[in-house]
Amino acid sequence: MTLKVGTVAVEAGERRSGELVLGHYPDGPVTSPVTVARGARPGKTLWVQACIHGPEIGGTIGLIRFLERLDLAQVSGAVVAVMLANPMAFRGYARNTPIDGVNLNRAFPGDAKGYHSQQTAGILLKTALAVADAVVDLHSGGDSHEVPFYALYRADGSPASEEAARLARAAGTPDIWASSDKWLDGAMLTHATKRGKPAVIIECGGGGPLLESQIENFVTALTGMAQALGIVPGEAPRQPRYRVMGEALLVFSRRGGFFVPSVKIGEVVAKGARLGVVMDFSGKTVEEPRSPNGPAYIAALPQRYFPVYSGTMIAETIQVVGEG
Repeated sequence: MTLKVGTVAVEAGERRSGELVLGHYPDGPVTSPVTVARGARPGKTLWVQACIHGPEIGGTIGLIRFLERLDLAQVSGAVVAVMLANPMAFRGYARNTPIDGVNLNRAFPGDAKGYHSQQTAGILLKTALAVADAVVDLHSGGDSHEVPFYALYRADGSPASEEAARLARAAGTPDIWASSDKWLDGAMLTHATKRGKPAVIIECGGGGPLLESQIENFVTALTGMAQALGIVPGEAPRQPRYRVMGEALLVFSRRGGFFVPSVKIGEVVAKGARLGVVMDFSGKTVEEPRSPNGPAYIAALPQRYFPVYSGTMIAETIQVVGEG
């Protein structure tokens, strides 16, 4: 059967590019570039999307690189690549959708009769569920924050969640966040998992120049998960051990100034550990944010000397729960 996504229709052994309509401007459609690469043999379909937050371009470049290396003669099944899950945020280079100020990754499952981000979320989820056996969402820290290379799945005990955990362990990172956090209830991976589709978020990079090593991390993750699904040949990578994490707590500043970190992303710290200082224009320390949990994995920090205001996210700290 022909595989159709947006304006793209492919047969076995074909790779084609086109557009997926995700909304409408006053003068025309809001579209994302989409590429569908279909192998010569039947198999599963992997949906990969990037740039649900506008400045998080690392995933898009990693996805382009991954597609460049696909040999369709060796592929079983297909990869659907949605390059800009939030085109308006990308064009405005903003984390949230400029037209309504909404974080798209908190707007799922969406609403066809709702505000713009809800409509976009509904289209993404409906389209993915119609064609995909698994969903991957590529993220980074954007232009303000840095994040380490880790995999995230929704830990709800369902068969889809268990399969997502397997895929996360094939992504080439030893750091796995098994999340049941309430504040991710509106994320796409939560609703894909609820509907029986394993879903994984890959986080890597941000907060400065996009490094080739970060792009390669995205390629490694996509290749490993595609191998785990049997889409590309080879054995998915396994790590000697995995760090498993649970509840995430976000730390927000109460004072304004410049943030100077005391810890590094990917580091594990004790509860109460100083995360850094907020420095005012005289060089005086006006706040010392500390970790609210521990042992805690530092999953996000602002870049050094980043200007902060009251309410800026200083850190994402995730409780380390064990190995496995």
